[in-house]
Amino acid sequence: MIATPAAAAAAFAAGYAVGAVPVAWLLVRRERGIDLRERGAGGTGSLDALRVAGPSTACLALLVECLKGGAVGLGASLFSGTGWFVASAIAGCVVGDAFPVGFRRGGRGLVPLVSGLLIALPFAGALCAVIAIPVALLTRMRGRVFDASVTVAVPLGLVLGTRDWRSLAPAAVIVAAMVARSQLRQQARTQAALMDHRGATIVDQPPVTHGEPE
Repeated sequence: MIATPAAAAAAFAAGYAVGAVPVAWLLVRRERGIDLRERGAGGTGSLDALRVAGPSTACLALLVECLKGGAVGLGASLFSGTGWFVASAIAGCVVGDAFPVGFRRGGRGLVPLVSGLLIALPFAGALCAVIAIPVALLTRMRGRVFDASVTVAVPLGLVLGTRDWRSLAPAAVIVAAMVARSQLRQQARTQAALMDHRGATIVDQPPVTHGEPE
């Protein structure tokens, strides 16, 4: 099939629909009756599931998130083997994972990105994985170092993996989504820590007296 801009837009939308399925939130809600949006930083990714529901639920969520990215990559590559078209579909999946409809905070987008690329564009996926995953583990997927690694790994991996400059457009979308999500999560953590600090300060203060009895 010929990869046209209209087809790429449809692939992006389909990828978004798949990526926006809140797998970790659904699993934790079903197994523990807990809403991930109300815990910690309010994220809905597998790492959030790990903190709230434990390793078994988190591993299952991680597996399904890998399947999401892999399914999008495989479907796009079966429709058209054109690199930039496949990258557009995976970009939709990443955006859906990071910014799902109905959720203020989503996942980080890294899992569907790498799994989708490894299935559909193995060389690009390997480059992204080699650059981004070690940094993600060291930085817990937040901060300027992680954002910089994503900014370098995604365009480099897609351009070298597809050998097509048109892959820079979906690469820019992926980078924007992942960096924006990283910064929003960092802001949420900072605000939560500030509120906890203020609450602790208020509790620790001695009661105010208006004069000592004579």
